[in-house]
Amino acid sequence: MLKYKCLTAALALATSVAAAATGGATPAGFGAGFKSIDEVATAHFGALDLQTIAEEDAIREAAGNPMRFAIAHDGNVDVHTGGTWEQKGDRSIWRYRVQAQDAASLNFGFTRFHVPASARVFIYASKDHGQLAGPYDAASHNALGQLWTPIIASADVMVELDVATAERDQVELVLGKINQGYRGFGTRSKGYRQPDMHVAGEGKSACSPDAIQSGACNMDVACMDASDPWNNPRRSVGAYTISGVDTCTGSLVNNTSNDRSMLFMTASHCNVVGNPAGIVVYWNYESPTCRTPGSAASGVPVPRPTTTSSGSTFLARTRNPFSGADCTNGAVCSDNTVVRLNGTPDPAWNLYWAGWDRSSTPAHCTPGPNANSDAGQCATIHHPNVDEKRITFVEQDFQLGGISGGTNTHWHAFWDPTPPILPNIPSPQPPSLPPNVTEPGSSGSPLYNASQHFVGVLSGGPSFCGATGSSLSDFYGQLAVAWEGEGTPTTRMKDWLDPAGTGATAIDGIGMTPFNFTLDPTSVAVCNTTNSATVNLSATYDAGFSSTVALSATGNPAPSTAAFAPSSLTPPTAASVLTLGGLSGVAPGSYALTVTGTSGADTVNKPLPLTVAEALSSSVTLTAPADGATGVSTNPTLGWDALAGAASYTIEIATDPAFSNIVATQADITTTSYAASGLNPNTTYYWHVKPTNACGEGTFSTAFSFTTANVICHAPALPIPDNNPAGANDTITVSDTSEITSLTLSIKATHTYVGDLKFTLSKGAASSAVIDRPGYTGSGFGCSGDDIDVVLDDAAASPVENACNSTPPAIGGTLSPNAPGLAPFAGLSLAGTWTLNVSDNAGSDTGTLTEWCLIPVVAVDDTIFADGFELPPP
Repeated sequence: MLKYKCLTAALALATSVAAAATGGATPAGFGAGFKSIDEVATAHFGALDLQTIAEEDAIREAAGNPMRFAIAHDGNVDVHTGGTWEQKGDRSIWRYRVQAQDAASLNFGFTRFHVPASARVFIYASKDHGQLAGPYDAASHNALGQLWTPIIASADVMVELDVATAERDQVELVLGKINQGYRGFGTRSKGYRQPDMHVAGEGKSACSPDAIQSGACNMDVACMDASDPWNNPRRSVGAYTISGVDTCTGSLVNNTSNDRSMLFMTASHCNVVGNPAGIVVYWNYESPTCRTPGSAASGVPVPRPTTTSSGSTFLARTRNPFSGADCTNGAVCSDNTVVRLNGTPDPAWNLYWAGWDRSSTPAHCTPGPNANSDAGQCATIHHPNVDEKRITFVEQDFQLGGISGGTNTHWHAFWDPTPPILPNIPSPQPPSLPPNVTEPGSSGSPLYNASQHFVGVLSGGPSFCGATGSSLSDFYGQLAVAWEGEGTPTTRMKDWLDPAGTGATAIDGIGMTPFNFTLDPTSVAVCNTTNSATVNLSATYDAGFSSTVALSATGNPAPSTAAFAPSSLTPPTAASVLTLGGLSGVAPGSYALTVTGTSGADTVNKPLPLTVAEALSSSVTLTAPADGATGVSTNPTLGWDALAGAASYTIEIATDPAFSNIVATQADITTTSYAASGLNPNTTYYWHVKPTNACGEGTFSTAFSFTTANVICHAPALPIPDNNPAGANDTITVSDTSEITSLTLSIKATHTYVGDLKFTLSKGAASSAVIDRPGYTGSGFGCSGDDIDVVLDDAAASPVENACNSTPPAIGGTLSPNAPGLAPFAGLSLAGTWTLNVSDNAGSDTGTLTEWCLIPVVAVDDTIFADGFELPPP
């Protein structure tokens, strides 16, 4: 049986479209008084034939088709004839459950969606409610009368309608499509792997061997520093799904009216024209931090975003070069499509409408002035394998070319073989980086010239991670060719990008507002003996913006004042100072200020939290572990009660009650706990905590003590090789010669799909496979959950082989090991070398052995560590 795999990242909440988001609403079905989910009408779908699907995908992608991530099933469920209705007061609740065996995700297409004002529609994971899309309501209506949803990363999903009973007859809701996902957005079904079929074609090739996650060779957009001009078009780019089954990349573009119309450019071969209402765009889908290109971390998907737009209106397209039926004249097959997305974006999304250049002259691209700069380079920004956003640079001029049926319709972009080592790449920075590329899912992504102007969309090409020479390149359909297209509004771009009829050859981009600003600091904390505080405001402007921005602040508590110097900004002036005065008269507490910039109809708001503190008059109460506790872990979590008025805490841990031998200290703790690590076994420690706020430090709490357990640990951070039964070994060498009466073992590991893993403990001739692929019965793949944090004890009631939690850690708590357990080690000397072998016995999942600990009970009274123990060198 094939098991689905849903990465931890995919547990991030799905979201409603912007037009539907009402904030904070929850489904009625989350409450009490309803039928159990097992009593709700349910559609069941079996496991997909992943081998056949993978073969089809390899052929489809080579032929220039968009990346498929789900298989569509016909639903045709009308709320008036199917599903389960229940009454709750004056509300009628309709629910319909969908279960798809081994699905990585589910998403839905309502082929008829028209609801009255009282109605709300939700989509959520049936059992844990951990993922929620909606509410969708009357604001979600569009001209085509359809609604398509984001994915829910679950194989068991509930669809719910909540409507006033008096308006129930007005509901028009037909669940037309149920789409069973098997990859994409950090999810996958276990066992999906594209075969190496050597399929000829000019479409995109995946970099990862299972065609699941984006290639590690690619560069995160977060690798750029804040001053990099490529951060503007970065905000234009979104990953999207079409009809819930295919996926591509697209981008917002500006027009000559500068009206922020939601014009979204992508590739015609992505076939948005087939169902423009079925597009769902994911904005700001990117890693929050830079991961070094080529590193293992760079190939790990990150959580998908909670910012989506749903539905669009088709405007224009040029012909698809991969379709012989469509591309009958190679001179017009430039593969450009533009749609207008539905709804109004949330200002918090901070989108950007990129400028464009329709010139037919190949763009001039040059290497950066040094190895750390991208100045002068051209680039594409894209979502390879419908994962997080990446940037790929070009350091030589574009060449004129064509792909498949297109003739001189494309820009041929050659990727930089020595990408710039950008400032945010983590230290130590490598001397060089692997070339960055594009992949399936990148199709439709924008190509920009060195001025960050849009010039074309990705059709396809030979590049892949590891490509060299001419293979390190791709083809982008030219905006220059698509501008006039075939001379009609639905076959050319100029009607939509130049609605003012200016004849412009190039224009600049614009943001959500033509100006923006930052605050430094972003929050203010003062003592009530301080009368004033200052905040620096720094503004940025879109090109060509020359209006005045008026500055104001609201929410400051009486009798304080808020004044700006200067009180308004006109470009190029970009700096102002906000002074908060009269703070010594403000009552201690927390206040929510808002700083506002206004220019005409454009407004930018920034929160500015203010805390006015008073001197701390009491100290902290410690809570855990209890004073005098014994048998405490050598990596304990120490906790205390929050103290009113405290902003942070300082902790000290010592081996004596006078705190003359402090072994650990940490200041600026903003929570009420501290995770200590590396403490010695069988040792008594003392600890206390001191509060701090803007008025200064308080006093240390009364000290607690605890004694650590007899435990021998090693934290190797050992990579677990994928699909390698030989596995990897880690060892602990102990010199104590005490005889073991009984043994307990703890194991911590991060790993996706823990049913792949086997752990074997050995010492000399004694050996035991304490964990042996939990959930695996000889077929399938075993437990599909993530991570292990378990204590193995022969006396535990529940066996480890039956454990499989739906949330990490999948294997957790105290469990009995696989037979013969830890009994083979009883009676042995503790002294010697202990080996823990961990092996991965199925493909596609990786992880790390984080820590393992021996917890022995010995037959002598001596402290088992009296003679010490040695750990192997790291």
